[in-house]
Amino acid sequence: MLRRLACTVVQSRGIKHTVNVKWVRPDYVPAYKPEKSGDLEGLPPIPESAIGKDYSLSEEIKDASESVKKIFSVAHLGRKEYNRLVKEELIDRVKRHQYDHSTAETKIAFLTGQIRYLQDTMDKFPRNKKMKQLVQEKIDRRKKLLKYLRQYDYKKFEWLLEKLNIEYKGHPESFHKLSRMESLRKLTEMHCDDIRNKKLADYRNLLESQQGPYLQQKLDALKLIRSEQIELKLPITVTEQDITKVQQQFDDWKIKDDIKQKAMKKKKNIVLEI
Repeated sequence: MLRRLACTVVQSRGIKHTVNVKWVRPDYVPAYKPEKSGDLEGLPPIPESAIGKDYSLSEEIKDASESVKKIFSVAHLGRKEYNRLVKEELIDRVKRHQYDHSTAETKIAFLTGQIRYLQDTMDKFPRNKKMKQLVQEKIDRRKKLLKYLRQYDYKKFEWLLEKLNIEYKGHPESFHKLSRMESLRKLTEMHCDDIRNKKLADYRNLLESQQGPYLQQKLDALKLIRSEQIELKLPITVTEQDITKVQQQFDDWKIKDDIKQKAMKKKKNIVLEI
């Protein structure tokens, strides 16, 4: 048992030192970040001078002075009113009519506004655990609605993703824990595949380079055999079609070889310029 364990340790050490594979643990990305949630844009550009939603419906505010408008602006009313305008702007992109507030599209737009507002707040206060839990709940609820819309109306699902500029990222079917050993094993397999593919490509290039002289020798041999058979009045086994076929293969090889030589020369000149 100890001998077998020692052999495995020696083998693993040998592989580790001979194969140049380095593994770096990927950076941790919180679930509320846009990379995980699928939001491809941030908060919509709403100016601080914008009037609050309820106050903008008033006719008197249009003719009011700048000082009065400033009192009822988003900058004075606070972030809560700004969040309300964000949600209203996203809902306006997808709502069917003026009183549409219960369809799946408007619900998704409403949640998207909340998510983006909470993401912006989490960037400022990343240690707020309660808000982190809240934004994760909103993201999960939006995923559920997106999954429903994707299942029953795929065209509207794609249209909604384009309008709100989001990307659907469903829940994974199984949880896979990241480990260093498994990652190193995969990297080693990829490294071995690269070595094998490189050797196969070199061997293929070698065979292709030898194909031209071989076809030339074959063409000369066929012509010689046919001429001697005609001269000695023997049964002709080599036809003109055989010679034409080999000649066509040789011409095709010359064209490919010229293209390859030009590409290699161009690549060499670029390397020398660098």
